[in-house]
This record gives sequence, structure tokens and C-alpha cells, in this order.
Amino acid sequence: MSHLLIAVLLLAIGWQVTSILVSLTPTIWECYTRIIHTRASADAAKFRRQQIEVLRIRKEMATTSSQDEFAKWAKLRREHDRKAAELEKLSEIVAAHKTRVSQAISTTRWLLFSALGFFIQFWHRKEPVFWLPNGWVPDYVEWGLCFPQAPRGSVSVNVWSACSAAAAGLVSAWLRPSRSTGNRVV
Repeated sequence: MSHLLIAVLLLAIGWQVTSILVSLTPTIWECYTRIIHTRASADAAKFRRQQIEVLRIRKEMATTSSQDEFAKWAKLRREHDRKAAELEKLSEIVAAHKTRVSQAISTTRWLLFSALGFFIQFWHRKEPVFWLPNGWVPDYVEWGLCFPQAPRGSVSVNVWSACSAAAAGLVSAWLRPSRSTGNRVV
């Protein structure tokens, strides 16, 4: 029984902790592309170089007079347009890589916590997580706490899972700073 209680509680806490990681997906993407050498990291590096090149050409165009040095300015303009078109194509490729990484993170998170939680709830649906003292709660509450198939007078894994998830969510919301004021949510 206690192993079930702890496992479900750890799953709820794990879900909340990984929600922080999901919010850090852009940081994870940057680390992934700079540390692990794959096609995605090569495309991301090429994209960053292309961005720098487009900005350099744009800056040079801004310092060149389009009337006094028209030939130089026109050459820079053509080069800028060509590089900007390449940058747009690279942007689409990098966005596709980012989407795949984000989906992989979300899928892994779901499999580790939600799917495992569903499996535990299904497999242990008839087992009590813990027993309530006799007469401690009214009869209708006792029936609700053992829902759907746990023995009467106990708390089912489904109810314990919902309570653990709610408690972990409240603690997580309380610990995270509020975006508007910078203070804790109370």
C-alpha cells in the first residue's frame, strides 16, 4: 500500500517538475544544437551565421548612400535579398527541427508520467492506497473516496492520484513567481 501511495505522489510531483522543463524548451533547444552534433545542430549553426551575415549587409546598406554610390548599394541590395531568401528557407528548416524536439520532450513527459499514471490507476484500481478510520467520514464521502473499485472504507488509487496532482499543482503554483508582480501567488 505505501509503495502505491509514494509512487502516485512522485508521479504528480514529477509532472509538475517537468512542466518547468517544458517551459525551458528554448533553452534545451539551444543546448541541444550547441552540444550534440546532428543535422539539426548544423542547420541551426548555419541559420545563426546567415542571420549575422544578413545583419552585416543590412548595416552596410544603411551606411551606403543609395544616390551617391548606387552601384555599390544595388549590389548590396541584391546580396541582401538573396541572403534573406536563404535565411527564410533555413528558418523553416530550423522551425521544423524545433518542433520535432518539442514534440519529443512532450511525448517523453507524457509517457513517463501520464501513461505510467494511467497504467498504475488501471492495474491497482481494486487496491486501497490507505484505509480510513472507521466512522471518520460520512457514508457518501466514504463511497466517493473508494471510487471506482477499491474496498469501502479505503482511498482508491484514482482519488489519491487526483488529490496528489491537485496538491502538487497548488504547491507548484505557490512556488513559481507571479508574472505580473514578481511575487509569489497566494
